[in-house]
Amino acid sequence: MYNSRRRDQLDDEALIREAHRGDAGAFEELVRRYQEAAFRAAYLVLHDAEEAKDAAQDAIVKAYRALGSFRPRSGQTFRPWLLKIVMNESLNRVKSRNRRAAVAERAARGQSLEWSLDETVVDRERARLLREALEALKEQERVLIYLRYFLSLSEHELADYMGCAQGTVKSRLHRALAKLREVVRDSFPGLLAEGV
Repeated sequence: MYNSRRRDQLDDEALIREAHRGDAGAFEELVRRYQEAAFRAAYLVLHDAEEAKDAAQDAIVKAYRALGSFRPRSGQTFRPWLLKIVMNESLNRVKSRNRRAAVAERAARGQSLEWSLDETVVDRERARLLREALEALKEQERVLIYLRYFLSLSEHELADYMGCAQGTVKSRLHRALAKLREVVRDSFPGLLAEGV
């Protein structure tokens, strides 16, 4: 087992080996390295800081439990593997939230109450419009754009995340951006005037 000064000098693969051997401090170092990226990934999907923090923490716990399934020798890298767990946790929370909102909305309509969803995080009009444009995309297109442009995953990391070749990543990303441009042009022309 390594002391904390030495851990920060190890690469991810060495830390994972140590975590497999029971060194909790090695996994803590991995968490320290990637917790901000995990939070940002969750926030991009959830648009709520507290919920994103909870989702990132839950995903990190799931990653710890699933660490035995991580395969660095097969070319898998830790960051995209962790972010995939974070994105899945966040998307599941959105689906659950949407189901609860739909139930509440149906109940409110049945009682003749007006229902409205709060915009709690987005306070600028441009950010709201961009989020709406992204929400108009398919889930896979949106996640791909989040990971590449908001979390700066490389094409190699995206290929690892998606389990496909880099060429496939490029073509899927190209199609997702083309679709976003189409949505912006057709439904959010104000974003074009601002240089999006």
